[in-house]
Amino acid sequence: MGELRLSAGTARAGVAPALGGSLTAWEIDGQPLLRAASADALERGDPLGMASFPLIPWSNRIADARFDWVGESHELTPRCDMHAHAIHGTGWKTPWAVLAHDQARIMLRLDHAGDARWPFAFSATQEIVLTPESLTVTLIARNLEDRPVPLACGHHPYFPAAGARLRFAAERRWPPDTRMLPGAPVEIAARQVDFAVADRALDCAFSGWDGSATIAWPGRTRALRIESEVDHAVVYTPSGRDYFCFEPVAHLPNALDVIVAPGETHRATMRLIAQPASTNA
Repeated sequence: MGELRLSAGTARAGVAPALGGSLTAWEIDGQPLLRAASADALERGDPLGMASFPLIPWSNRIADARFDWVGESHELTPRCDMHAHAIHGTGWKTPWAVLAHDQARIMLRLDHAGDARWPFAFSATQEIVLTPESLTVTLIARNLEDRPVPLACGHHPYFPAAGARLRFAAERRWPPDTRMLPGAPVEIAARQVDFAVADRALDCAFSGWDGSATIAWPGRTRALRIESEVDHAVVYTPSGRDYFCFEPVAHLPNALDVIVAPGETHRATMRLIAQPASTNA
């Protein structure tokens, strides 16, 4: 699986365009700030083993891999989790074309004509920019249909879990029901979420996110700030794993409510900013 490299100062990153436009790694001075893809995951071509992958044209799950839109019923394939929901969109399982690549920047493009995986045509670009202290991924999707349709971008990064503490502000959490779809919302006291990743197993959506989150690792040189203009996030902290996810997204699971007019676009930027650990203690 072809992997393109980026460098800026002591920062290094990797991208696999043919593997869903995924990031394969990001580190500074040898400290991994994203979970690095294993050689096995790269060999198998498994996006779920990458450092991050794009979520487009929707994020998380669509219940039972079907939805209705303007009087039409659409069945989606593939169905790829234990509840037979469609998950994570189509971009993560589609090769992206390389438009530009230099030492610290890659521009990718995806064209989707509409098929059984997603009925509506769209195009998308993904720009990945590395600096000595940051990594920015910008997704822009354009509606190629002649009518308004659901179309949204998001990001699915994986972070090292060992010792990690996650902090962010949001208005509500949406605990999942038995089918891993959002249940009744719960208001968050003082709108603050702050916990050690190892202490809490979550697979939960949050709405009213203020667009900023921080991750700190004890004994590490750098902490991390995550910024985005989208106002939802999914937190996945599986028990006993060496990774966790904080996913900036534009809508709740099973809620295709980001609607884009013909020729218009939806944008989601993920800015990952490394900071001295003392500023995030």
